[in-house]
Amino acid sequence: MRDHLPKLLVVLALAGVIGLPYALRAFGLGAVAVREGPGGADARLVVYTPHNEQIREEFERAYAADRAARGLPAVGFDWRASGGTSDLRRGILDQFQALLGRGDDPEAALDRGIGADLLFGGGAYDHDKLIAGVEGPDGRQHPVSVAPDLPAGLLAEAFPSRDIGGEPLLGEDNRWTGTALSSFGIVYNRDLLTMLGLPEPRDWGDLAAPAYLGQVAMADPGHSSSVAATLETVLRRQGWTRGWRTLRRVFANSRYFAAASTKIPMDVARGDAAAGICIDFYGRFQAGFAAGEDGGFSAADVGYADPVLGGRSQTVASADPVTLLRGAPHRDDAEDFIAFVIRPAAQRLWQRRAGEPGGPARFELRRLPVLASLYTPEETATWTDGEARPFADASPVPDGVPGYFPVIAPVVHALAVDHHDLLVAAWEALLATPEGHPRRAEMLAAFDALPPALTLSWPDESLTEQRWWDAVADPSAPRHAEAAAAIDAFKLQLRGPGGDEGMKRQLAWSAFFEDRYEAVLALAAGTGG
Repeated sequence: MRDHLPKLLVVLALAGVIGLPYALRAFGLGAVAVREGPGGADARLVVYTPHNEQIREEFERAYAADRAARGLPAVGFDWRASGGTSDLRRGILDQFQALLGRGDDPEAALDRGIGADLLFGGGAYDHDKLIAGVEGPDGRQHPVSVAPDLPAGLLAEAFPSRDIGGEPLLGEDNRWTGTALSSFGIVYNRDLLTMLGLPEPRDWGDLAAPAYLGQVAMADPGHSSSVAATLETVLRRQGWTRGWRTLRRVFANSRYFAAASTKIPMDVARGDAAAGICIDFYGRFQAGFAAGEDGGFSAADVGYADPVLGGRSQTVASADPVTLLRGAPHRDDAEDFIAFVIRPAAQRLWQRRAGEPGGPARFELRRLPVLASLYTPEETATWTDGEARPFADASPVPDGVPGYFPVIAPVVHALAVDHHDLLVAAWEALLATPEGHPRRAEMLAAFDALPPALTLSWPDESLTEQRWWDAVADPSAPRHAEAAAAIDAFKLQLRGPGGDEGMKRQLAWSAFFEDRYEAVLALAAGTGG
C-alpha cells in the first residue's frame, strides 16, 4: 500500500490555493482587499472580481512594474472579491438599479456610477447581463457597462478573430474584453479507476456508465456558474433530449451536489470520488501538482481530460472578460489596465512557469491566454500546460443550437437535487432489472421522462433526433425550415414566466420527476403498470 501522506499534502495544498479564499469569506475576512500602489499611491482602482488571491497579486505586481517602466504614477487596487461572479454581478446591478429611484433622468443617474471601475473575471454570461443593464422608469433597459477607449488598433491586433469556436472573445459593441480562456472537463483519480476496472474518462458520457455509481463528484449549478456552463455544453453538444439522458445518469451516479465547485477536485484527489466535472484550471492544477516534486506523490494518481468524442472537442472554450463599469471614477486608469491585461506581457502571466522571465513571481496561475498569437512552440515551451491548443481544438457548436444557461439550474434542481436519493434508488432499480424483463422498457421510459414544458417536439418521427438537429444546422436541408421553427417554438416555451409563476413552474417540474422515479420503483417491485 502506498504511503498516503503525500496525497494528504496535495489535498491540503489544493485547499489552500482554491479553498482558502472561500473559507475566509465565510468569516468576513476575504470580502475586500485594499492595497496602496508602490510608493503609497493615493489612486486606487475599485475592481469587483471572482479571481483568487494568487491572480490578484500577480496581476497587481506586474501592472505596477509596467506603469513604472512607462514613467506613470503608481496605482493601487481596492479588490471587491466577496463572492462568485453571479453574486458580484447581481450586486453591481442592484447598486445601479438603486440610482434610478431618485426620479432623475435614467442616463444621467447611471452616469454617476457606483464608485467602482471594473468587473474583472467570470463568464461572458454575467458580463452580458451588465450590457443588458437595468430597467429604468421609462420601461427601457439601460446598459451599466461602457466600451473602453483603448489605443488604436489594439483590439484588432489582439483579436484577429472575434470568436473561438463560435464563442465570442469580445462583447457587443466591445463592451467587454476577453482576458483569458476557460473550458470544462473531467478530473479523475487513476488509483480508483484501476480498482473499479475502468479506463480513464474521455467523454461526458463515460461518467454515465453504471460502474460510476456513487463515484462522481458534482456541484450544484445553482451555486456554481462554471458547472452550469459545463452542463449547458453537454446539452448543446448532444442535443436537448439525449443530453438530459446522459446528465440524468451522471447525476444518479453522483455522491452529492456540493455548494462549491472547488470541492470536486479536492475530493477526487483524496479518493472520495473517482471523477468529477470541473473548470479546466482547477483540474490542471490538481493534475500538475500531483506531477510535481512533492515527496513521492506520483502523476499516475490524478489526471484531467478535456472531453473528446470522435476526434471532436465536446467542451467549449469561452472568454473570461473584463468590463468597464459606467461612471467609473478612475476611468483613464481602468482603461489603461484593460489595455495592459490583453497585451502579450500580461497574457504570459497566465501560463508561464513561476520564475521564468516574464512569468509570475510566486504563483503559477494555470489559466489559458486569450491571445491566439501566443500559442507557438517558442512560447508554450515556457508554459505549465504547454500541450494546450484551445484555438486549434475549438469545435463550433452547430448553427441554430440555442443556449440553455438560464434554465440549467432550475431543471437540475427539479430533476436531481430535490430528489437525489430517490433518483439514485430509481437508477439502482433500473440497473438491477435485466435486459428483456417485461417491465424494463416501461421503467426506462419513466426514468427518462421530461414534463411537457421541457419536451422538445419535432414535427414528426420520420427523422431521428440527431437528423433533426442536423437539419437545424444546415440551411440547405430539405426540412430545415420545419426544424428551425421547432427550435424557435421551444425557445419561447423554455423562456416561461418569472417571479412567483416561475417558482410554481419549477415546483411542478419537481413533482413530475418525483412521480416518475416513484413509478420506476413501483414497476421494479411489481406493483406499477
